Amino acid sequence: MTKIDLKEMSKSQKIIIASAVVLILLIVIIAVAVSGKADNQPSYKETAVKYGTLTVGVTESGSVDIGTATQTFDLDMSALQRVETGNATSGVNGISGNRSGSASGFGSTGMGGGMPSAGGMGMSGAGGMNMFSQMLGGGANLIGSSDATSLTVESVEVSVGQQVSKGDTLYLLADSSVLQLEEELESNVEKAKTDLDALYADQTLSKQVAQYTYESSLAYGDYAKTERDTTLQELADNVENCRITLERAQATLAEYQTRLADVAESFEAAAKTLENCRYSVTITPASKAYYYAYYYQMTEEAQATYDSLEQQKEQMEKNVEQAQANVEKATKNYAAAKRSLEHGKLTANETYDLRSLAYTTAQETYDVTMAYLEEDAKTQEEIYRETQEKWEEFSSYIRGNAVLAQYDGVITSVDLAVGDDIYTGTTLVTLYDMEEVTMTVSVYENNMTDIAVGSVANISFDAYPETLFVSKVTDISEANTDSNGNISYEVTVNLEGDVSGLFQGMTGEITFVTEQSEETLYVLKRAITTVGEKSYVKVRNENGKVVKKEVITGFTDGTQIQIIEGIAEGDIVLIESKVGKS
Repeated sequence: MTKIDLKEMSKSQKIIIASAVVLILLIVIIAVAVSGKADNQPSYKETAVKYGTLTVGVTESGSVDIGTATQTFDLDMSALQRVETGNATSGVNGISGNRSGSASGFGSTGMGGGMPSAGGMGMSGAGGMNMFSQMLGGGANLIGSSDATSLTVESVEVSVGQQVSKGDTLYLLADSSVLQLEEELESNVEKAKTDLDALYADQTLSKQVAQYTYESSLAYGDYAKTERDTTLQELADNVENCRITLERAQATLAEYQTRLADVAESFEAAAKTLENCRYSVTITPASKAYYYAYYYQMTEEAQATYDSLEQQKEQMEKNVEQAQANVEKATKNYAAAKRSLEHGKLTANETYDLRSLAYTTAQETYDVTMAYLEEDAKTQEEIYRETQEKWEEFSSYIRGNAVLAQYDGVITSVDLAVGDDIYTGTTLVTLYDMEEVTMTVSVYENNMTDIAVGSVANISFDAYPETLFVSKVTDISEANTDSNGNISYEVTVNLEGDVSGLFQGMTGEITFVTEQSEETLYVLKRAITTVGEKSYVKVRNENGKVVKKEVITGFTDGTQIQIIEGIAEGDIVLIESKVGKS
């Protein structure tokens, strides 16, 4: 590079160089000035004038207060143990369980036949009703255990100031302390499901029996009177038949007795004749052959008659003896038939009453049976549901071997370290509770007219100029009086919706809604500039130049402001935002 020697330069050359330097400096100054002016030019955001509903109320300034939540380990690990106390099944007609009546149906009544046994009706013989009178025994319960259960912290996964969401990991636990409890819970769910499936299968048959019982009861109701009348008629007919048999036996006996008397009389005469003939033979001398032969012949004939009548007499005595036995038997049968008739009347009427009752209560009995079955199913379903809930509850606290956050928020303290044991009730962490985001402001008495617990309040924050947060009044303090005698109240609101972007101490304006305008123009409050008592908006004219336009404003909800006059719906107004370079 050539070195310039100012001493060797002429005066005119020096003037030219100086002028060039000055010119350069002027150009630089002008460029900087222009650049600075450009940097200070405002930028604008467009927003439209809208027409619709706008609320109006009392506006006060306040700051955000975020509550804290302490997460404890509320899972009762000892209550997750399941103890068996019996089979959670039921039945009808002794199918299973013990909620059933007698399985013997109507039993034996000594009545005539006809219909089959009324099994399942819960009636036993001529006894009383016992339909589904016993409650279901057994079932499975979830009960507490006396042994304390703990889990051991293997590593801490959060720190103070960390933002966590529900379900994030707080701590990792030692595998050995989690595995056994996890397996027991899974086993409980599987066992309860197996029991429930078995109950459903059992109840399918129970319902079929109940349906059969219902239909049989209706059939017996229709048949009961005919059955009773038929049975009583059969018993009465049996009495009559026994009476007739007895009369016939008595007549036969009388006849045999008469014939026996006649034969006995003839036998006695024959015996006398035989004796006379034998005597005549004895006294007749052999020399009188004719007479001797005659008396001998007479004796032979008398002997034959005697023998014949003796046999007849013996046979008739046997007949009389048999006839007497028949009379005795017929007498007993007749007496028994009469007793059976009397007993049958009682039994038949009792059975008729039972069948009639079963008929009239068939629907009720069926409904009760179904209700019991439904109750049994609900009981076992509840057991299954409890085991699932315990498993789900465990899973909501612990996933794998990780203890999970139950809240969204920022951690303010971590209460456990590696090696610590976790029991039911152990404090895990403390964090800001984003469900308890409140603001409290002081409101003078004259503005409290339309403010009450449950009132709606809108909140705007400078950090979120276009977002209107909704809240409700949750508490109003007792009246406070200042030194000037002014009465005010501390009003607390709870913010609703998404409040994740808010921080402790953030300031905003609360507008307690006291009335509502259904039809009005409004625009973002930030679009309004106030000079003295006048309000303006900025708009672009037909040449695109930004100009101020005077408007008349009304009430505001904290974010939007009412436009009474000056612009129309759909007009575009500008919100100024200056952007400078550092």
